[in-house]
Amino acid sequence: MGKPSDAFPNILLQTQDGKSVRFYDDLVKDKTVLVNFIYTSCQQSCSPTTANLARVHKILGSRIGRDFIFLSISLDPAVDRPKILKEYAGRFGQFSGWHFLTGDESEIEQLRRAMGLYDPDPARDADKTQHAGIVIVGDDRTNRWVSLPALMDHRQIAQTVLRITRSRQTLDVKGNT
Repeated sequence: MGKPSDAFPNILLQTQDGKSVRFYDDLVKDKTVLVNFIYTSCQQSCSPTTANLARVHKILGSRIGRDFIFLSISLDPAVDRPKILKEYAGRFGQFSGWHFLTGDESEIEQLRRAMGLYDPDPARDADKTQHAGIVIVGDDRTNRWVSLPALMDHRQIAQTVLRITRSRQTLDVKGNT
């Protein structure tokens, strides 16, 4: 039986800095990742989700970029070019180890579906304003993957990241590692 990540297309993406990367080869392979889908003109869950993940990032601190990486992938790549993504990301702070990504719309759609983030109702699924507020946490090395509500308590998300990686480190009640 293969890993869930074996089903992820190795699509070409661009970071908020304009760097070209392959989804699996460069971003997921042998890493622990937190993946969510956003778009910068979103008027609903995207900004609160990004703010919540910024709190998770703060809790995990220096381990980001070394032990974990965050991947926020645009659902509106025609608008969300690298410069726009960089401006959007900057509204939440400056974070190492967090890539805001854009690419070919049909390939991003293929990736979103491969990750299981779609609505079974095709009409609802086609409306990006109805996209799922989900963060996928996965460790490609251990083959442990979970989907979480992106707006759940940031300390619970951080604790789940540690569990996924089988880290013996825990968080105190304030969310510090």
